[in-house]
Amino acid sequence: MTILCDWQIAEYCKRPEPMVFPFTDQLVRYHGNSRVVSYGLSSAGYDIRLGHKFTRRIDGIADPHRDQLEAEHVTTTDDRYIIAPRDCVLAVSLESFTMPDEIVGVCLGKSTYARLGLIVNVTPLEPGWKGYLTMELHNASSHPIVVHSGEGIAQIMFHRIAVPDTTYAMRGGKYQNQPAVPVTAKL
Repeated sequence: MTILCDWQIAEYCKRPEPMVFPFTDQLVRYHGNSRVVSYGLSSAGYDIRLGHKFTRRIDGIADPHRDQLEAEHVTTTDDRYIIAPRDCVLAVSLESFTMPDEIVGVCLGKSTYARLGLIVNVTPLEPGWKGYLTMELHNASSHPIVVHSGEGIAQIMFHRIAVPDTTYAMRGGKYQNQPAVPVTAKL
């Protein structure tokens, strides 16, 4: 197993079905004269951006055997979302993914947010998986944290592996082709 570097990631993103779309071939740190949490291609990964849609459970017991009906769905209009202390929300990436059969992605939170107490939790992007990435953003601190849509939120590290006998697509994974909105737990 090897971790892909910048030029290898770029090659996978030039394919007819790019691994990351839209793809930014450099690390972006500014919009105009304003500094932003960086996103785009880095040395050993790809920094994804936070989308504009969030889902937060507002009532009931969290249980994968029950539909998550008591939830608040929010679309940001000012590119900011405030996560209350000790709260967690589901969010979605601006980028979509088409994972090749020999690649698995691992998502890690960006240090800028980690230093504020934000934990970004995502399960692996399995070989053959397609869709927008749903992320759990957990504020582990005792203070509100502001996250910014359109800016970096996490980094995906891509690992080349032997092609598995059964990919996520072949087994009909329940989160295949995730839409550009946060997807709640399914059984």
